[in-house]
Amino acid sequence: MEAKVIPDTENQNKQKADKQDGVKYCALTFDDGPDIVKTPLVLDKLQTHGIVASFFVVGLHINDSTAPVLERAVAIGCEIHNHSWSFDSMNQMTKEEIKESIGKTTEAIKKYAGVTPAFFRPPNLLVSQEMYNAIDFPFIDGILGMDWDGCNTTAEQRVKNVLRGMMDGAIILLHDVQPDPHPTPETLDILIPELKKQGYQFLTLTELFVKKGITPDPDAKKMWKYVK
Repeated sequence: MEAKVIPDTENQNKQKADKQDGVKYCALTFDDGPDIVKTPLVLDKLQTHGIVASFFVVGLHINDSTAPVLERAVAIGCEIHNHSWSFDSMNQMTKEEIKESIGKTTEAIKKYAGVTPAFFRPPNLLVSQEMYNAIDFPFIDGILGMDWDGCNTTAEQRVKNVLRGMMDGAIILLHDVQPDPHPTPETLDILIPELKKQGYQFLTLTELFVKKGITPDPDAKKMWKYVK
């Protein structure tokens, strides 16, 4: 089943006006946190540049020590979503294993961040039919900055990787937590001003879908990279 268009005439008229004015929208997302050192560095940059983002968090990292990081993200308008319990790929897991991983992570987010996740990003972007059947969240992909362990990319290279895939409605996939060296803060100092110069406005994932007048169907069995 494909995504359903929200019958919202006012929103549709706003979209037409935005197109005429050259306004474009994107959602900046981060994976693999929270971390008490690295995630705050990303939050600092978001606040410096006056934008919001969405964080896909790993259940194993959510605890009393990282709760203030999640609370800060929520307080500045960011969203917290589900990236499974660990870093393990889930495409070979049983239905029971998948449900346990997602359920534990959702409960940890609710307990420590005080919010309920609305989207899911598969670890390593690997999916299976069993995952689509077992997980009741829309699956989120993204334009890759190639910024994880082993990529050995500089901040400038990460920016170029993202810019090559940009268009209106794009979802950007970066990592707030990866092994050092990991120049995510420097990447943001280059990427955010450049995208603003190109006419992009940064929204959370929920805001992006609302802005585009689309309700993502959890049963659609697709990965969202662009919302259009």
